[in-house]
Formats: sequence, structure tokens, C-alpha cells
Amino acid sequence: MQTVPHETQSHAAEKREEKAPAQRKALPFVTPAIDVLQSDNGFLILADLPGVKSGDLEIQFDKDTLTVVGRREAAGYAYRRVFTLSRDIDPDGIAAELADGVLTLQLPKHASRRARTIQVKKAG
Repeated sequence: MQTVPHETQSHAAEKREEKAPAQRKALPFVTPAIDVLQSDNGFLILADLPGVKSGDLEIQFDKDTLTVVGRREAAGYAYRRVFTLSRDIDPDGIAAELADGVLTLQLPKHASRRARTIQVKKAG
């Protein structure tokens, strides 16, 4: 059975302000729109982060949790989404790209967890 990455939701956590280093002010969180696509090889997450520059984007993976934070200080808020990932995902293969306000996250499955075709040998 496939386990789709799902978002960890907590109203209290969404309303908390970001704990930031002293040089950055805390910003309220806004939840960006996302699309999650699944294939035999893994998942593709597309997140709308208009106005976020790559230097203002932080992506962290810890144990089975993937956190995405994109700061928009001029607008006075930060985008934030948190996902709990299946153990089928290969954390070393996670890749991210930001272009035209859309973050693309590639979450590949471990090679041993990917669908494959089994060849049947002819006996004799």
C-alpha cells in the first residue's frame, strides 16, 4: 500500500509565529497552495510561493518530517507547510527548485521500494 505524504496540521502551530534568529523578525504563517503528484518512482510536490526568493526559503528534513518556510518580510508574513513522509522516501534524494514563485520538490522512493517488473524465466 502506498503512503502519500500528508501534511501535519495543527491550528495552534499554524497560528504561532516563526521562531527566528535575532536578526529576523517573527512573521505570522500563511499556508501556501500545493499539489502532490505520485508516480512509481516517488512524489512531486508543487507549492505556490509567490514573491519568495531562494535566499528566503528554508527546507528542512528531520526524521520523517519535511518543513518548508518561505519568508516574505516586505509583505509581513511567511509561507509554511509541514509534511510527514513515508519511510519509502529516500531522504538523500530529495531535491528542490524554485522558479517563478513555484517550489518543486522531488521526493524519490528508495530503489528497493519502487515498483518493478519481475521477469519469468522459461523452465527447461
